Amino acid sequence: MTKAKSYTALDGNAYDDARQHLFHGAHDPGKIRGVVELRIHPDVNESKSGESVKFTVALFNQKAGHKFPTGSVEDRILWLHVEATDAAGNVYHLPVDKKGFDGEEYTIGADILAYQDMGIALDDPNFEGVQRDGIPIGDRIFRMPYFDPQGRMTIQQWNTKSLGVDYRIGHLETKLETYSFALPDGIAQGQMKISATLNYQLLVKPVAQFLGVPDEESKIMEVNNHTTYLEILP
Repeated sequence: MTKAKSYTALDGNAYDDARQHLFHGAHDPGKIRGVVELRIHPDVNESKSGESVKFTVALFNQKAGHKFPTGSVEDRILWLHVEATDAAGNVYHLPVDKKGFDGEEYTIGADILAYQDMGIALDDPNFEGVQRDGIPIGDRIFRMPYFDPQGRMTIQQWNTKSLGVDYRIGHLETKLETYSFALPDGIAQGQMKISATLNYQLLVKPVAQFLGVPDEESKIMEVNNHTTYLEILP
């Protein structure tokens, strides 16, 4: 716990090492903001339509003394969204390059159902589940999935039998993610902006909507962002 010279009671004495209660949790956007530092860099400074450019994003957990996200990690989702905007304002979503590790499919946004075991509480053995992620398809997710006895992803700790790949960002760990972009024909000449944004939710949005949880429990909190530029030549 941090310390500073201050009073611990209105009528008390000032202490040089009074403890400051600054350990607000994941509900505090000010605590989440800046947990992970990120930078995005292209492999070239200039390119043109028909060529391929690779962008590398470095994510460094500089602030948390533990893995991020933490706490009820079966509920929480941290994801990296990358998009390019050309000089004419056209926006291109860039999906992450796959690395090929075991369980990677749970770390990339997909159009897939999960959490079927909520049917236990609903008394509906045929419950099909809800959307697993609720984020843009192809975005990189930093999470550790929980699985029920049937091997399905779950948010119910009490019904968890096993854990999946732990792709959270560790204390002082740097993860590198790459994004390969084949510049399409007709892309506008001039300066293209490429933005990387790291987002966080306490509860996966489709689950929150299904359960009727207050919006503040699933609002998107921006952890950090960075922008770089690429010149598109004739």
